[in-house]
Amino acid sequence: MLISFFIATALASSILAQDVPAPVVDLGYERYEGFYNAASNQNIYRGIRYAAPPTGKLRWQLPEAPAENQSHVITAVNYPPQCPQLDDSPGLPSDPPSGGEDCLFLNVEAPANRTKLPVMVWIHGGGYGAGNNSLFPFSEQIKTNGNSFIAVAIQYRLGVFGFLSSAEVAEKGVLNVGIHDMRFALQWVQEHIHLFGGDPTQVTIAGSSAGAGAVMLLAMANGGTEGDSLFKGAIPASPYLPTQWDFDSERPTRYYDAFAEQVGCASNTSKSIFDCLVSADTVVLQNANAWVTALAGYGQRAFLPVTDGSLIRERPSQQLHYQGNVNGIRVLTGNTGNEGVVFLPQNITSEAAFRDFVLSNYPHLSDQNMTNLLNLYAVPSNSSGVYADSNGLTPPFSTTNSNWAIGWQQAANNLYAETTLACPSYWLADAYAKGDKCEGSWKYQFSVPPSLHSMDVYPLITDPSVQGTGMNEVFRTAFQRTWGNFIVKGDPTLSAAETESSGDDVWAAGTGNWPQWGETVGRYSMLNLNMTGGMPVTQSMSIGGADIEATIYVESTNGTWPPLEAIFQVVDAWSWEGGRGKRCQLWAELGSWAME
Repeated sequence: MLISFFIATALASSILAQDVPAPVVDLGYERYEGFYNAASNQNIYRGIRYAAPPTGKLRWQLPEAPAENQSHVITAVNYPPQCPQLDDSPGLPSDPPSGGEDCLFLNVEAPANRTKLPVMVWIHGGGYGAGNNSLFPFSEQIKTNGNSFIAVAIQYRLGVFGFLSSAEVAEKGVLNVGIHDMRFALQWVQEHIHLFGGDPTQVTIAGSSAGAGAVMLLAMANGGTEGDSLFKGAIPASPYLPTQWDFDSERPTRYYDAFAEQVGCASNTSKSIFDCLVSADTVVLQNANAWVTALAGYGQRAFLPVTDGSLIRERPSQQLHYQGNVNGIRVLTGNTGNEGVVFLPQNITSEAAFRDFVLSNYPHLSDQNMTNLLNLYAVPSNSSGVYADSNGLTPPFSTTNSNWAIGWQQAANNLYAETTLACPSYWLADAYAKGDKCEGSWKYQFSVPPSLHSMDVYPLITDPSVQGTGMNEVFRTAFQRTWGNFIVKGDPTLSAAETESSGDDVWAAGTGNWPQWGETVGRYSMLNLNMTGGMPVTQSMSIGGADIEATIYVESTNGTWPPLEAIFQVVDAWSWEGGRGKRCQLWAELGSWAME
């Protein structure tokens, strides 16, 4: 995978030398000693326990505080064990799992000898079934921003361990425990981050993909009635929104029953199904997790956040777009240019196949719904057959053409991108623009080729001077500073000094040039982040069963190609890509009733 290449590049440039011990931090229940990195002037602490092991009787229950253990100082230099991974199941009951249920740990990256610093809490992605907090260190971004904030990266229960749902789970356990883990970690930040030099009143939560989806759900938690008690800012980058079912509806109940059958609990007469699952062996549960998820189909998950009527009360399309009820006071939200490609099989070649794809994802759409969708997504008979990314402003748009696909395949790629990732970003921008107590709402799109899902994350975590990744130092620095400014100042726009000294065309991100979403002038203003120039380099990859080649642009080594230059542009997000705003409006209307 090309994405794996970029992540590996990012990690290679982000490894920190473990120079000398960092100060011991006494959390009351445990003491931790991390390491100090002289190059970044930061104290790094890895593998801090924030909750008790969610095993045994705590499976599918609310997280609890860790037990006290003051017998010794814990060395915090290695990343913690990850939670059980859906994408790497043990395979057989005799095989050891790659992760363990005792996985509720966090990492802290804190500038040395500083106090009252703003805090960013990072929530990793992975479709709510995979991932960990070791993949995205933020030391370089903190350094780019003058060591002006602290980063905390958390882990939470994944897959069936975090998102098992049914009426029986609601009766005997707790729904959406993975989201409750995140909230428990945010409460830990409120109580303990001052010991690392952080200010608990200046917290921003951030994430990509499912991590951004989690940010969205935390913004919606308890009907958006919590104010800024846990966080003030939110940065959801490509917020992942698969179909959010009611907890006791047909789909979650079917997966619950299939999971119980696979574990061997459906026929157990001495215990209830739930009690049997609580006492089951972890490897058996992990294998059943993978087996049931395979039933969900290509690119789908079986165990996901649900509408539980308590913590998560409504679908995002309803609460965000229509009501604007959110926690926190500001948002910086984004998406990438080619979000949908990695999620779909690349074999959709006709209108009939397109219809089948849509109905497999949204089975309760009516005939009239489908007619309305085709009015917006149908591929005209005279559409271009050129493989080229849209510029978003003039035809052909991403509804029919990209560097990855054309025709009905691209229509499906784009529909999935909009329903699952781009439109939720629009709805979040809407919510923070209309909320009575909200102070700011900004939106961007990351369009640098190949602009696949989550590719806006790796330029945020690497040294801006790294070469060969399709973005120059100006782009990386400016992008990292937009995030840093939002975390530290509550406003992502760049100062005149930050835009004028670059030499590239990044003025649009400047203060006074990048309007907030929802302002009278620039009602749907969005910052499009892109590059020009460079030497084309082809990368091969396999997506959806198809072998595909991606082109990225890197600095020319012999001067025969124009230099890479950053180009930022403020665009109208409503008319973007031939009317994305109108399509997101339709999905908001459908989401409130057609997916029950």
